[in-house]
Amino acid sequence: MTNKEIPKDYDHKNEEKWQKKWEDDEVYKFIGDGTRPRYIIDTPPPYPTGLLHMGHILNWAYMDFNARYRREKGMDVLFPQGWDCHGLPTEVKVEETHNIKKNDVTRAEFRDMCTELTSHNIEVMRGQMRSVGFSQDWSREYITMTPQYRKRTQLSFLKMYDQGLIYQGIHPVNWCPRCETAIAFAEVEYSDNTTFLNYVNFPPADVPDEVLANVEGNSYVRYADFPDKADASVPGVLIATTRPELMSACVAVVVHPDDERYNSLLGKYVEVPLSGQKVKIIADEEVDMEYGTGAVMICTFGDKTDVAWVNKYDLDVIEAISEQGKLTEAAGRYEGMELPDAKKQTIEDLKAEGYLTKQEEVDQNVGQCWRCKTPIEILVKKQWFVAVTKLIDESKKASNEMRWVPEHMESRLLNWADSMEWDWCISRQRLFATPIPVWYCKECGKVMLPDEDQLPIDPTVDKPKHACECGCTEFIGEEDVLDTWMDSSISPLSVADWPNPGWEDIFPSSIRPQGHDIIRTWAFYTTLRCLALTGQKPFDDIVINGMVFGEDGYKMSKSRGNVTGPEEVISEYGADPLRLWAANSVPGSDVAFDWKNIKHGYKFIRKFWNAFRFISMHIFDEESEKALSGDIEDIKAHLNPMDT
Repeated sequence: MTNKEIPKDYDHKNEEKWQKKWEDDEVYKFIGDGTRPRYIIDTPPPYPTGLLHMGHILNWAYMDFNARYRREKGMDVLFPQGWDCHGLPTEVKVEETHNIKKNDVTRAEFRDMCTELTSHNIEVMRGQMRSVGFSQDWSREYITMTPQYRKRTQLSFLKMYDQGLIYQGIHPVNWCPRCETAIAFAEVEYSDNTTFLNYVNFPPADVPDEVLANVEGNSYVRYADFPDKADASVPGVLIATTRPELMSACVAVVVHPDDERYNSLLGKYVEVPLSGQKVKIIADEEVDMEYGTGAVMICTFGDKTDVAWVNKYDLDVIEAISEQGKLTEAAGRYEGMELPDAKKQTIEDLKAEGYLTKQEEVDQNVGQCWRCKTPIEILVKKQWFVAVTKLIDESKKASNEMRWVPEHMESRLLNWADSMEWDWCISRQRLFATPIPVWYCKECGKVMLPDEDQLPIDPTVDKPKHACECGCTEFIGEEDVLDTWMDSSISPLSVADWPNPGWEDIFPSSIRPQGHDIIRTWAFYTTLRCLALTGQKPFDDIVINGMVFGEDGYKMSKSRGNVTGPEEVISEYGADPLRLWAANSVPGSDVAFDWKNIKHGYKFIRKFWNAFRFISMHIFDEESEKALSGDIEDIKAHLNPMDT
């Protein structure tokens, strides 16, 4: 290029031309021949919504800067692009778009609709990625809904099942009534709000000896076993509860063993108002004597503490809540009511019948589904689990072997690991996800697994190769699907092309860039799963990025109206000012988007361009070009890539 060919003004519309040329020339291609040091990026697979947001730009800019720097250092860089496709948001969007419910069509038809929408969104987002100038190797792209990726996910399931790290069991699980599926603890978000602490009188119940003789352990006594109703005017035990709608599921009352107010009542029974069952008063040191009245009802299930007490004292379970978040037949007169309506009606009835003595407004921290923000319930369900608690110590050790940037972010993973009390529930009652690869023998119920060469399978369509040990050849395919984190938690293995020959050469990954909001999910699950499958840590370094806030100082959200899309910036100023904005941020810290920074970046690019034009006046004259017209191959032959 001569000085005369250099445009006077910087024109960002030329970016697309050069981006395409560099991609066509395979400038960013990972060679993998072992002649240069390798640098492997475990790229986060975004959910294909069809639109990049500023958080994506920030994260991918960090990766891109790193990838380009490593290439300049002479390294063979693998910077792939992945897509985390499965999940409820796509199912909901398909239902809205086609004006259907998932059960209106066959499973296959609904999945095809989800696949079509996701494929379209991926294509749109590919173009957006390219427009920002990110330097991925698109030949190494992975998409979690493809047969190839589903095969990897299902293979990882089989291998962990064989190790005893995946099992099926009937346990209390977090349940979203809106999504009608089990969810993991890592998918539960907490919201602060206010509610009422209701003080309810539980009258004493003198249970006859002949009834007590038939009571096992700490079981409650059903009203049918003891029909004489206690007099509500007689003082009993005052219970403080925020969930009176669950009194029909009350199975015991618990107090602190050192609480002198209740010493004389231990082992005796009280009657649950409205529902009538008689429950035993027991003692446990976990009770907070200062909260409410110091007497707590154990119901199945109000929270995790109820679950712990039910297991500890072998209490009965009354299933009072349905999968749809309504009260069941066990709730008597409240059967079929939505939980908020049932709470309101229960309080009115307690007042009317003289059981409610007072109410206090209190702060409350409520667990809710991270997808739809619906309060979660705890239901007893048959589900599939990863035995997380078996791998906690190894996962923490592997975390300590990684370099965390910033260093203090590691505490989030370690604290989460220490708080794990339940195993990871990995089964979901949805459709658009990787199928759980198991069948059940129709005769004896035995779990049947596919051979590895059958993968990927859909057990609702495909059949086992072999008969069951009992001789039966009829099977029922598992209809539940896997948690989407089961897909993305093997991303470093997918990047390495596991389990194909040579995968060990590019595993572990060199670096994992990700947001701090998914440390307890993506980072933790990846560490745990890669340990289980390979015995190694998943990556050497992990770089944590912050969240992007709007100009008003709040996290960008449509509801606040403070969202700025990257396409707005690129159309007016080009990609480089946006990349400069990202370059000026600090890893691990939240970043505010500001149009002033974009405009300053644009001015800098123009000044840089003008400086280039000025310099070119002196290097692109005839004499300079003559001096530079030597054999370029001769020059290249004397260059060492590691010296650049």
